[in-house]
Amino acid sequence: MKFNTLLGLFTILLFWGCQSNRTTSSSTISTVDSVSNIGGEKDKNGCLTSAGYTWSQLKNDCIRPFEDGISLDVLNAANSYQTSAFILIDSLQKKAEIFVAEEDHSIILDQSNDTLFTNGNFYLTKENFCWTLSLNKTKLYQERK
Repeated sequence: MKFNTLLGLFTILLFWGCQSNRTTSSSTISTVDSVSNIGGEKDKNGCLTSAGYTWSQLKNDCIRPFEDGISLDVLNAANSYQTSAFILIDSLQKKAEIFVAEEDHSIILDQSNDTLFTNGNFYLTKENFCWTLSLNKTKLYQERK
């Protein structure tokens, strides 16, 4: 009987001692708030840059240019622009948007005619059913045939 009483008392103490304290202090809450966002940094427009998103001025939304745009390959690796470029064309607005890694943001070009978009520096021309992007008179990128 003495053993059963001790065993019962021990069991009660065991369960009572395992209850957690469910209160949170303000220091715990502030620590959670100071943890950085999971998934990477966002730009000023809220685009998740680490996932390849960038702001499109034409679509007024975050896009992945390599998914939504037309890919242009570099023509001459000796030029300062040495990566792929991507373009979006909006025939309703009569504008094109170019994405080049060397620029901080996309660049809008206005349509001059059916085969030319320009802003005075960049020229996007359609030759033989393929787009070519030039800076001034130097051809930098071209769509694959």
